[in-house]
Amino acid sequence: MIRRPALMAVCSLLIGSTVLRAQVPLPGQNRTAGNNFYISGKIIVPDSHFSDIFEVLLLQNLEQVVQATVADSQGRYRFTNLARGTYFINVKLEGYEEVRQRVDIGAVAENIVNIIMDFKEERIVKPPADFSGEDVEVVDLSELERTYPSKITDEVKSADKDVRDGNFVKALPRLEALVREAPDLYVVHRLLGTVYQKLGRVRDAESEYKTASDLKPSSAAPLVNLGSLYLQEAEVSAKQGSGVVRTILNEALGSLNAAVKLKPDAAFAYYLLGVTYYRSAFYEDAEDNLKRAMELAPSLSHARLALANVYIKIQEWSNAVAQLDAYLATNPKAESRTEVEAVRSKVAQRSQARVR
Repeated sequence: MIRRPALMAVCSLLIGSTVLRAQVPLPGQNRTAGNNFYISGKIIVPDSHFSDIFEVLLLQNLEQVVQATVADSQGRYRFTNLARGTYFINVKLEGYEEVRQRVDIGAVAENIVNIIMDFKEERIVKPPADFSGEDVEVVDLSELERTYPSKITDEVKSADKDVRDGNFVKALPRLEALVREAPDLYVVHRLLGTVYQKLGRVRDAESEYKTASDLKPSSAAPLVNLGSLYLQEAEVSAKQGSGVVRTILNEALGSLNAAVKLKPDAAFAYYLLGVTYYRSAFYEDAEDNLKRAMELAPSLSHARLALANVYIKIQEWSNAVAQLDAYLATNPKAESRTEVEAVRSKVAQRSQARVR
């Protein structure tokens, strides 16, 4: 299981971006005039096999390069002949977060600044652009034919085929006409919601899914669709701020939790719940729901990758490796295989570094 916040705090102290800083005056000297100041220290890379030399820059005004040096195989560096002022130590290493560490010098001659590099966060997979096609109900045509005239049932069949074939623009006028002719027909509202979602008409899709849910309260499908819609909306609303995104994610959680109450074996709903909790930073809930999704549908590979994301986020490297290995074993021809293999290699290195 996932570590609790207290343990995560300890983990961040071990591997998180940390600056260890001390100022050591020269013997008998508190202040120095002119360009007689120094910055030295060590860049600590949390990988026992790392021994490369690399460039370290000293900046002013965040961009202007004042000096450049090379850290040795042990990460040691030194800048000399500096004037009083504010500087920034800049380090860029592949696979690690870029460092721009501020250093104010002038009180003492020698300024010792040790920096622990932080692994760059890896995000293995983004959820698909939309989720509506993953939970498709079979249209009960026999029931429709007993209740509605052939003109309507034939149009429903044609629209349903268009949606399944991905011909959303073609399906749209058919479904809009059907809604006007048969406003109480559940399946038409749900299909129309799917088409609106595919075409990016979020509020129209929301309205149709809600109408479908009202017409058939026993069905979890429109609630799953609503959850997927809100999750998509949160994805494209990131620039509007965390408050807006949080509100949308809460809407997704409400719809998806209602869906699993109606249908406790709705694997895709649990997957969407896992992704939503992940984006809300509730990692234990994300883990629980993603595991439940995989229990119900072992072939749901997106859930395995999403679970790997959770473990990477909280630096459970060995668990992340296990999920990535399982994904690669069951998806030998996946389009993302090369990307996943590359990330797996990095995560495995971090797992080994943690053990050592």
